[in-house]
Amino acid sequence: MLAQGFDVVIVGARCAGSPLAAMLARQGANVAVVERATFPRDTLSTHIFEADGLAFLDRLGVTDQLRATGAPFMTRSNSRAEDFQFNAAWPQRSGDVGGSASVRRTLLDPILVGAAEEAGAEVRMATDVTGLVQDGDRVTGVRVRTHGHEAELRARLVVGADGRNSTVANLVAARKYNIVPNQRFAYWAFFEGANMPAEPTNVFHRWADKFVIGAAADNGLYQVVVIPELCELPRFRTNLESSFMEHALSCEPVAEALEGARRVGKLLGMVHYTGFFREPCGPGWMLVGDAGHFKDPSPGRGIGDAFSQVDAAVPEIVEGLGGSPEAQDAALARWGRWRDHEFSDHYWFANDLGKAGRVPAVFPQMVADLHDKGQIGRFLDLFTHREKPSKVLSPARLFGSAGRLLRHQHQGRRAVLSEVRTLVGENAHRQLLNHRHAYVTPAEALKPAGATEVDASSAR
Repeated sequence: MLAQGFDVVIVGARCAGSPLAAMLARQGANVAVVERATFPRDTLSTHIFEADGLAFLDRLGVTDQLRATGAPFMTRSNSRAEDFQFNAAWPQRSGDVGGSASVRRTLLDPILVGAAEEAGAEVRMATDVTGLVQDGDRVTGVRVRTHGHEAELRARLVVGADGRNSTVANLVAARKYNIVPNQRFAYWAFFEGANMPAEPTNVFHRWADKFVIGAAADNGLYQVVVIPELCELPRFRTNLESSFMEHALSCEPVAEALEGARRVGKLLGMVHYTGFFREPCGPGWMLVGDAGHFKDPSPGRGIGDAFSQVDAAVPEIVEGLGGSPEAQDAALARWGRWRDHEFSDHYWFANDLGKAGRVPAVFPQMVADLHDKGQIGRFLDLFTHREKPSKVLSPARLFGSAGRLLRHQHQGRRAVLSEVRTLVGENAHRQLLNHRHAYVTPAEALKPAGATEVDASSAR
């Protein structure tokens, strides 16, 4: 069997794998990327990423290619939390090029692969990983098959960047922990001829049993995402087109945008997903992006999260490659601790957004209080990963907003107090889980995480 040697082999060439390959190759590492699909190939994704993701891609050097897709860099957010609504500018920092963007993955992923190849990484498409190469308990490479031809790719480090159903994660038996099943599902579509506002605006409305997102996308298209409650799925699927449009048009700014518009392409959906963390690394291996951590897609953070993890992983990987295997393990372990600490707050926040039913009454009050104090940018920065929910939606703010709500509410006071007690207890439990993980059994960890690629069975 043919064998080749590399510093790093990355499995998966999408939003985690290709940028990681590009950045490592620019640091002088000898990198191979293997991807089982051939691009362009659509994948189940919100397609939306925020200011931090745009800034990352600018540093990667692909901003001109992003602009060439026709996707406007949105500058405003039209948001709703129950009865409270606001329209505000996305907060910007030094190095930012926009507030958010929606670029279809059939366009974005090839751009990222191109950056990896231009940096000097060797990219192998239509290549399946069939097994690991190991020296004792240390992973030293992967076995692959390309068009029926077998090969071994040896490496100091194997990176799983291959999504929720990660082959690498399953081969190394990385344990899952703190899992949360979905309480909603998502369908999305793209429309041409939409009436978009003059200033590109992201719509994010969550009220009653409704949840609708709208965004200007590439090539003059308008993207709409609906996120109904899971109990609605059987009824929703009986007439997918009608159900989708009914939910979408219940959101006023989206209804205005879609007046006279025409859907192009298929309705795509993600109906079964579970939030999780996986063990991040081990001897000779690590997991980045959805392979190691997946949160509820409601805040649209999957792409941005992958970029953030890559950004933090590169210096640790480079340091590890320059030392002993033990030094490499220590560097990756530091990154793993950073990942869990960095993403735990946002994980629980995403799950709260994705719960069925109304949001707790005190939540829109907290958002309104931030707006009244001129701090609504801090709330929007929860979606750019630049503020932590525990700081912005802190216990002090929870109690202060609950007090204001109770002073102006003569009915339902007991319900508000009950909600606050539940939120406090839930937060205490989550803090415990952040330090003492609730691991699933090995058998549960191997269960498929739901479809990730687009095929005929997932669209119409």
